[in-house]
Amino acid sequence: MAWQFPPPGATRWFLAHGQAAQFGYSFGGTYQGPQYVEAKLDSSSGAADPRDLVVQWHGIENRAVFGGAQDNYILGIWNPSTTDIWFHLDGGGVT
Repeated sequence: MAWQFPPPGATRWFLAHGQAAQFGYSFGGTYQGPQYVEAKLDSSSGAADPRDLVVQWHGIENRAVFGGAQDNYILGIWNPSTTDIWFHLDGGGVT
């Protein structure tokens, strides 16, 4: 199963140069097993190279919600580049 977050056509995520942040995605709160994830560049604020995004860690967030528990995937991403970056996640299930 291949997927993208945000979905194609949606507003892309933003990460300023030199910053790190936590991002999350979900399959409707349903755990789908281990996921392989890559952060893919969509655009940047300049043409300077390198333009990199580093996935620093992966995690699962399990939280109680009305009607039961909900699982969401979370990951930390760092932008060591000298430009701001807009990106999306490409992924798929690990088999």
